[in-house]
Amino acid sequence: MASLISVGQVLDHSLEHGRKHFKELLAITLWLVIASIPSIMGKLLAPSGGDATLTGGDWLSFTLSLGGFILVTMISLWLSATLVIAIADQASSRATKLKQIYRQGWKAFWSYVLLTMLLAIIIVGIVLIAVPGYVLLLMGAEDGASVTLTAVGTPMFFGGAAIALILLVKYSVQLAFAPYSLLLEKKSPLEAIKHSVLLVRGRWWSTLVRFALPKLVYFLALFVITFIVGNMLRLLIELVSASSNLGALLIYTVSLLVSVFLSAIITPLIIATDYYLYDSLRKTR
Repeated sequence: MASLISVGQVLDHSLEHGRKHFKELLAITLWLVIASIPSIMGKLLAPSGGDATLTGGDWLSFTLSLGGFILVTMISLWLSATLVIAIADQASSRATKLKQIYRQGWKAFWSYVLLTMLLAIIIVGIVLIAVPGYVLLLMGAEDGASVTLTAVGTPMFFGGAAIALILLVKYSVQLAFAPYSLLLEKKSPLEAIKHSVLLVRGRWWSTLVRFALPKLVYFLALFVITFIVGNMLRLLIELVSASSNLGALLIYTVSLLVSVFLSAIITPLIIATDYYLYDSLRKTR
């Protein structure tokens, strides 16, 4: 059996892919920036005082914030699916037009939503393992409660939390490639989940290293860049703004836009790392 792609190769391939197809990938991810505009406008129109009376501006702010949240959620899901399709096409040197990729992303949208819901149910089910112990701890904290509740609830909660954490890490790797099976191999959501588990079976530790380390590198780079750029913008705005309220508002707005824009740049790289690992898992199975 051929060996899996190395961590260094995952990083090299994803960086080279991002460099080579920067414009096309940015054209996709910038839709997230556009989708964020209603939420930003809602924040700008939000009341700053303590008046409890609701005005037309308050309702407009609420409507924009809620609508923006729904829009960002939908675009984020579509964007993730579209990026997977685009990166796979680009990696195989298929010259698919961007508009066609957009259509493919929308065509797969509801299947992708269903898969996301199934994965969310699995995650919630794992987290619920720790809930009984937590409930017993809450009951034991009440005045006059039996000491037995705390005595039983404490080990039950920490034991359940430890088991849940282990299972979350395990299945986060095993299920990570389900979207790629769904979108690239046209499998149903359930088949995609089974196929992802099959790809990782017997290679969990080696997959974990290749799955986690490249993301750690990118997230650290994003954190450093965001920290530097954010502080520079904050200092600049504080210098040019005569009003402290206006300065705070400008800092929030510009920082949010910069954060979304940087995420739009880093997201294709993250998806590219998973694609190249998925492609290696598929070819070496």
